[in-house]
Amino acid sequence: MRKWFSILMLGVFFVFPSLASAQSEIKLNTVQVQLWPEYDQPSMLLIFDFTVSKNTTLPAQVAFRLPKDANVIAVAFEENGNLVNANSAPTTQDGEWQILTITVDAGTTYHFEYYEPISFNGRARQYSYLWPADYAVEAFNIKVQEPVDTVSLTSEPALEKTQENGANFYSSKPVSLAAGEQFILNLQYEKSSDALTVPESPVQTAPIDETTSGRIPLNSYLPYILGGLGAVLIVGGLLYYFLSGRERGQKPRRRNRASSDSDSNTTGATHCHQCGTRTKPSDRFCRVCGTRLRQDE
Repeated sequence: MRKWFSILMLGVFFVFPSLASAQSEIKLNTVQVQLWPEYDQPSMLLIFDFTVSKNTTLPAQVAFRLPKDANVIAVAFEENGNLVNANSAPTTQDGEWQILTITVDAGTTYHFEYYEPISFNGRARQYSYLWPADYAVEAFNIKVQEPVDTVSLTSEPALEKTQENGANFYSSKPVSLAAGEQFILNLQYEKSSDALTVPESPVQTAPIDETTSGRIPLNSYLPYILGGLGAVLIVGGLLYYFLSGRERGQKPRRRNRASSDSDSNTTGATHCHQCGTRTKPSDRFCRVCGTRLRQDE
């Protein structure tokens, strides 16, 4: 029974090959490639934004061929207007290419960036970009940011110049590309300097002293500190004085028992008329001879 079931399934794939390929086929809805030459490094910064078609089964493993000397620095996707790190595998080498594989599990825009060297010849620069055409793209366009101090810039194919926030950009119109249909851009430009669009700010160090920003000078607050300590000492001394005086005033006076007993012994003392033994006022008989004491004595 199991053998016949396997033969039946193989027959389905042979009879309907297009169905099996359609489930695994990945199409890209939009792809925008931005080239920012000499932006914050003396190299080309490439920024990719892409979306997959609605017919793509998610999650999908989307693999991009990048130049072997490309340096990938970010892989993300858009979520509520912010870029969030996306799930991607480390790049792998494949001959003259390296493969970047991104897991697409949401119908949103995915984003990755990498740097690639530029060819320098004095003041002239040259760079070529190739879209390797691994996927069909419904709308593909490319956009170049003009670097600072640019004297001239040409490209093949020609791009349309626009301005955004005071900077010059060169863009192509969106085109539809079939799988296997490449797109090549050759860029040449010349600059009057080696300045970067966003120059790196060197870390400045300076010795720390009393005038350093954010530092509190001790000399300015020393009189207040000493005054506060003096006030604490004065209050503590007064408190100790009043508490100790109160304890002395409330201490009970103890009567000298020895003197009290002596007084009681001397006051009203009598003697036995028989043997002369000293008696106490409360005695009725002599403690020595037992003679009855005279009360008038």
